[in-house]
Amino acid sequence: MRTLLRIMAILALAVAITIAVKYNAGYVVVVYPPYKAELSLSLMIVTLLVVFFLAYGLLRLGAHTLNLFDEVRAFKQERLREKARAAMRDEVAAFAAGHYAKAEKLAVSAMEQDEDTETNALVAARCAHELKAFDRRNAYLAQIGKTCSDYPDAGMAE
Repeated sequence: MRTLLRIMAILALAVAITIAVKYNAGYVVVVYPPYKAELSLSLMIVTLLVVFFLAYGLLRLGAHTLNLFDEVRAFKQERLREKARAAMRDEVAAFAAGHYAKAEKLAVSAMEQDEDTETNALVAARCAHELKAFDRRNAYLAQIGKTCSDYPDAGMAE
């Protein structure tokens, strides 16, 4: 219903403009020595509107072009963040399923992409602990400045 009303309003505006242009007897004289041009007032208004919208479009295009590099950079960063989040989701799923080697590998991948480093380091440390790789566990905990004694409830007692 709204669309129909908008179409009717646009058509009514078109009819009003047509009537105004048809019965407009005004004219504009443009003088630039040695030249002189006479234009109807309606043609001058339409010409000014076209020039305005073309200038506006060119300015918008220029502004968009100047911002394109920032938009591409932001897009790439967001894509990397989403890839890291996906690795983190897969890591938690693998950890919950008991696939500790796969979960550790995904946790390291997510840590390299700077996605929630502390959580990923803890998951990697827990996986390394389950795989009896205590040196890797201690290395993951050292990356975030923690030790096994900081997590007594995690079952990583020495």
